[in-house]
Amino acid sequence: MTYENVKFGKDCRDKIIEGINLAANAVACTFGPNGKNAIVRDNGGLLITKDGYHTAMCVNDPDPYVSMGIDIIQDICKKTAYDVGDGTSTSAILAAKLINTFKDYENPIAVMRELKDKVAQVIDSIEGTVMSCTTRSNFFKVAKVSTNGDEEIANLVADAFDQVGKDGIVMFEESEAVKDIVEYSQGFRIESGYASPYYINTGKKTCELENVLVYISDTKIEEVKMVLELAKQARDNKQSLLLVAPEYDSEIHVFLNQNKSQLQSCAIYSPNRGVYRQLMLDDMKEILNYKKVVKKVIVTNKTTTFVDDFKVSDNTIRNIKEFLYNPQLPELDRQFHQKRLANFTGKLATIYVGGFSKLEMKERFDRIEDAVCAVRAAREGGMVIGGGLALHNAVTPVEPDNESFEFDDESNTIQQFSDDFISVMQYPSQLLGTQDDYQIYTQCGRRTSKFVGASLMNQGVYEPFLVVKTVLENAISTAALVLTTDVAILNFNNFLMN
Repeated sequence: MTYENVKFGKDCRDKIIEGINLAANAVACTFGPNGKNAIVRDNGGLLITKDGYHTAMCVNDPDPYVSMGIDIIQDICKKTAYDVGDGTSTSAILAAKLINTFKDYENPIAVMRELKDKVAQVIDSIEGTVMSCTTRSNFFKVAKVSTNGDEEIANLVADAFDQVGKDGIVMFEESEAVKDIVEYSQGFRIESGYASPYYINTGKKTCELENVLVYISDTKIEEVKMVLELAKQARDNKQSLLLVAPEYDSEIHVFLNQNKSQLQSCAIYSPNRGVYRQLMLDDMKEILNYKKVVKKVIVTNKTTTFVDDFKVSDNTIRNIKEFLYNPQLPELDRQFHQKRLANFTGKLATIYVGGFSKLEMKERFDRIEDAVCAVRAAREGGMVIGGGLALHNAVTPVEPDNESFEFDDESNTIQQFSDDFISVMQYPSQLLGTQDDYQIYTQCGRRTSKFVGASLMNQGVYEPFLVVKTVLENAISTAALVLTTDVAILNFNNFLMN
């Protein structure tokens, strides 16, 4: 018996995998330095991009079951972009390869358990090869790979990160100029985003405010009357409004969103918890003491960045440094005070992306965004050799005495699983054509690979370790969900409404 809105077993997975392959193949066209552009026509006009994330987001299909597979690839791209801002193409391609390679195994639960164990081992192996990324030279190497060999953009991004220092912030914005421009200023960032997505006012899912009146409260904001007075003050002075508080009454968000046409505003939660929260709020009050009206504020779902030339007393910086000099200071406290010091002393660079046309500017913007996110991740977590070779070199065969691995089908053996796993992990380097730096040889009747060339290292081809780690974790998580799925249900009421 068949049902129009429910599919089971192989029929279910085949339709979903069709959508996964459709989206992943579109992303693969843009993958690597030899990748091509994708051109998209939608309601917003024409878009030309080589960015895997935007390419995946534009794929669709009228078949609702195929659309489920497309949504899965779009979801992994969103997650990877949210986590590290780069590596979206690799995560989509690797997830699709995992799914297609292991979809015919009879015991998906055992397969996924073993895959997760092996991926954890691969990550540990790669982590042992991590190199620090703290110099302009290394910033340039990472940025150059991320921008597909564009040395002009790589130099621009490397200079920005070098100028702001290890605690500085680098941002990017669209501009009407023909060439890219970098502006430096003082600024600080807190780890707290908008309290509601309804405050988003840009296509980048951020809330950007200019000439901002900032109000900081130590307690919950409950009275709409108080917010009304602040809103009137901001509106009369042609300002926007930012609220910072530990909690809000729901009516506050309703009021601010109802008045969007008259006043640009945003509410964020106070950063940190407990004594850390109070210290951070006191720091913000001191930084903003001289300027309660800030030149610009950029709010994402995770962070809020204040842009202006702030003044801070030397006594405050001296007091924080005294905390850090204490050898008995617990590690968590040390990390917190280092962030405080960075807020007081950090610099901010804004890259204004230009182009001869809007299409060129948007394509260039995507590559600069990738480069900034890649260098930021490398500065935080270090870098490893690029071109997919970090994965290629870290993978090892599965040992045949692994008793935890049980198959229901005799055609699938440990040897077959091992070969398939190695094939998947080496797939990115094969797509990029970098596998020639390896020689394949036989040892104990088993094919293995060993890195024998240093050409990519000599050429400065590196990528952020955090990106490689996140790509692996997200790809295996997505594959596990798909391979263990046995029914797809289409809720027609909700589907037709959407």
